[in-house]
Amino acid sequence: MNKPIIAITMGDPAGIGPELVVKLLSNPQTFALCSPFVVGDVGVMEENTRRLGADLRFRPITQVAEARFSPPVVDVLCPAGVHVQMIPWATVDAGMGKAATLCLHEAVMLGARGEVQGVVSAPLNKQAFHLAGYDYFDEVAFLADVTHSPDAYILGITDYFWAVSVTEHVPFASIAGLIKRERVLRRIRSLDDCLRRAGYQRPRVAVAALNVHGGEGGLFGREEIDEIEPAIDQAKQEGIDARGPIPADTVFVRAREGEFDGVVCMYHDQATTGRKLVATRRGASMYMGLPVIVGTTAHGTAFDKAGKGIAETGSIEAALQNAVLLAAR
Repeated sequence: MNKPIIAITMGDPAGIGPELVVKLLSNPQTFALCSPFVVGDVGVMEENTRRLGADLRFRPITQVAEARFSPPVVDVLCPAGVHVQMIPWATVDAGMGKAATLCLHEAVMLGARGEVQGVVSAPLNKQAFHLAGYDYFDEVAFLADVTHSPDAYILGITDYFWAVSVTEHVPFASIAGLIKRERVLRRIRSLDDCLRRAGYQRPRVAVAALNVHGGEGGLFGREEIDEIEPAIDQAKQEGIDARGPIPADTVFVRAREGEFDGVVCMYHDQATTGRKLVATRRGASMYMGLPVIVGTTAHGTAFDKAGKGIAETGSIEAALQNAVLLAAR
């Protein structure tokens, strides 16, 4: 009776998203963990079920209150404007980008209204997202805007460590100017909070340097001296076990070996390179700072695998498990 209600979006229909959702909902463990339903197009879900030979049936609903959560029947809520007549497999398509984004938007707004406790998003394609007319760097920026959430960010989860970035999808030339004390401190606090919510009593948070060799005392840049170190000092005064700045070429090695529970990175590729080097196909990305926890895969739409029935579910399973864990705490 206390299982959280989780909205699972179908993702881009041209990719592996709907297949992942069918496989996820065919696993009895999913319904044991939560009360899930799909936000998506019934026809897309039925086509993927047919291709996989899965034992699922879909029941259209118009609001969450109608959901029964009774497998093998799966409730499907289709937002206004979403209707896929034909799946353009393995194709970047504006219509599919719009359908995927409308589903994600609907799921998050359900969370904002308290109708669901978590969202799991099958992958969408950023190029299709932009072709659909969404003028944002990514879906996180879009969701932050529509929910009036000024501090939304991405939390990356691996079996070895968790990671956040001070900057995300911005031009590389803009990064150094965005490394400011308050931004670094905010991410240290955020990561410490997430780890505590996940059960870590005193998280060990490493903070990566921006410049080569940690700046070499200012020789290669002053960001470590002027911005990053003061943020770490302030975090320590607040009782956070923050350490650094640690050169980026060693921080992930030390985290992988168990010295740290999480890493605050300075930019997107710094974080994702470290995460993907230790990936075990069970990594996940979480969108934090929104009105509802959103979990998604650590991979994209994988058009090369679309429609073939070979997509692996480890990442979307991890996204679901961590969405439930963080929502509960």
